[in-house]
Amino acid sequence: DFKKVVGISWYLWVFVVIFLLLNVNGWHTYFWIAFIPLILLLAVGTKLEHVIAQLAQDVAEKHSAVEGDLIVKPSDDHFWFGRPRIILFLIHFILFQNAFEIAFFFWILVSILRGPQFQI
Repeated sequence: DFKKVVGISWYLWVFVVIFLLLNVNGWHTYFWIAFIPLILLLAVGTKLEHVIAQLAQDVAEKHSAVEGDLIVKPSDDHFWFGRPRIILFLIHFILFQNAFEIAFFFWILVSILRGPQFQI
């Protein structure tokens, strides 16, 4: 599970290449790209909260708890299109995007601090 969430897939590298190609002077791509993980994080968080609420409602409707019996019945039906992998993909993308933005920020910071004599 850890490798699937933290690993870097080919489509994430394609995203980085597209971002670097679109990082043209005056487009402010770095500013606008920061909103993607924010919007996705709000959407994924809202959906996960909704799933938790649905599971809690299912438990509340049963009114009985038997020791050793599984009260909560997880189901793929709670997720978008019945596919929880979409949520996993979005979480993976958000983590990668945030790591990329932090790395890009430090790259720019080091470039500025080193001075114009080292600029490419």
